[in-house]
Amino acid sequence: MNIRKPKVSVVMRSYNDIDTIWNTLTELDNQTYQDFELWNHDSGSTDGTLEVIRKFNSSTRIAINNSDDYVPGRVLNRAVDLCSGSILVFLNSDATPTSDQWLEELVAPLLDFSADAVYGRQVARDDCRTLFEKDTERAFGDGETSANWVHFFSMANSAAHKSTLQTFRFREDIQYSEDIEWSLRLKKAGLTIKYIGEASAAHSHNYSLSQSYKRHFGEGKAEAEIFSEHEINFSFARYYLLPLGMEILRDFSWSAKNLSLDGFMHAIPLRVAQKTGRWKGMKQAQQIQEAT
Repeated sequence: MNIRKPKVSVVMRSYNDIDTIWNTLTELDNQTYQDFELWNHDSGSTDGTLEVIRKFNSSTRIAINNSDDYVPGRVLNRAVDLCSGSILVFLNSDATPTSDQWLEELVAPLLDFSADAVYGRQVARDDCRTLFEKDTERAFGDGETSANWVHFFSMANSAAHKSTLQTFRFREDIQYSEDIEWSLRLKKAGLTIKYIGEASAAHSHNYSLSQSYKRHFGEGKAEAEIFSEHEINFSFARYYLLPLGMEILRDFSWSAKNLSLDGFMHAIPLRVAQKTGRWKGMKQAQQIQEAT
């Protein structure tokens, strides 16, 4: 007797991703695992992204968010409520599956209930700058490096049981690292999170220095709240100086190995922008906490 596999809902968030969304949707269409519904959540794209989405999906499963009032947790919670699948897959529109077995590989531990949530590998795109490629490979790769970090997870290529997502809702009062906060709660509750290196998607960004500063400012601000039980040492030496020096040394080593002049020239300004942003974001959050 054949038992029908549970239905999967794929949640795809997008905003002005015209350069990537066609390929992402095409790869999704070509998956070996086809028992899924697609829900698109677009933040009012103006570059043609919405027009592409409408070629692949029914208007009844396209939700429009206000980009001026975008809160990741609010959009994700809405997605959970709308989807009918017993397993929800989260795939950013700029995270393009690299094989037709991506979905099958990603949901396998959920289908056999060996995991409560999973996240897949991310690989750099062909146009990725050297150091961002290095960061992507270090964070994902074989998973051994990030396994030794305090905590790591990425929503851009992930999945979970709907029941888990209904029990553990996303926080709607933080703007960055909502996936880190959510998955850390799962971990503390004793739930199983697995990294699926076989389920890879091409996903990377060439942030400018100002964009890097802004992103890390937001992440530092979020970390001060998420890791409030002393999981992270927020001292100047351990949170700023040591990570800055170690990252630059790793950058130089990577650049030498890959014969990248861009890596050598980019290392110091990039890491100073990132670590300074993270430090200032964390300090701002601490000052707000002290004031309240």
